[in-house]
Order: sequence, then C-alpha cells, then structure tokens
Amino acid sequence: MIRTTAALAASATVFALLLTGCGNDKATTDAASATTAQSSGDTQVVDSVKAGAFVVSFRGAFPKLAEGKDDAKLSAVLSDSCKDIKAGKPEDEVIQSIIKRASGSTEATPEESKAIYQMAKMMC
Repeated sequence: MIRTTAALAASATVFALLLTGCGNDKATTDAASATTAQSSGDTQVVDSVKAGAFVVSFRGAFPKLAEGKDDAKLSAVLSDSCKDIKAGKPEDEVIQSIIKRASGSTEATPEESKAIYQMAKMMC
C-alpha cells in the first residue's frame, strides 16, 4: 500500500508539473533556446527545472531509495535514464538500469523502478 501511495504521489507531482508547463512563454523560450544552444548537449540531457522537479518527486515518493544520495546523484538517475530512452533501448533494459542507478543501501524493487521509469519518460 505504501508503494502504491508513493507511486500515486509521484505521478500527481509529474502531472502537476506538466500542467504548469503548458503555457505560452514564447519570449522566454527564445532566450532559453539561445542559452541552450551555447551549452554542451551531451553534458545536460534534461534542463535543471525538470531535474529539480524529478529530485523533489523522487525524494517524496521513494524516501528509502533517496536516503544518502545528494541531488546530483538523483538528477543523474533522470539524465542517464533519458539517454537510454532517447537511444531507443527497450523498456525492460532501461528499468534494469534504473534498479542499478537508484539502489543504494536499499535496492529498488521492480515496481519502484517502473514508477521511476514512468516519471523519467514523462520528463525526458
């Protein structure tokens, strides 16, 4: 039941973030595009806002997995997962990679990894 609640909380957070991002901010987008074009594409797969939202959602939904990990490590879970998804790797392979990346003192369950995969897929 706790995992279901955590997955629902993570999904609700992602949904709320998607809704807030549906506005029209053309001027901001143009400025951001110019800045993004100057940065290296390989080093940053997702923007910092999405990475921050992922970290907050991850910590809220999976506190035992987040224990002992800093924000950069959790952000790397999203970044590496997005690289795998964009490379066209099969879902099962990406989920297995997420189990390795997200695990620390507590190993991620297949259900938790699937929920993390869904969060990452929406934010990529």
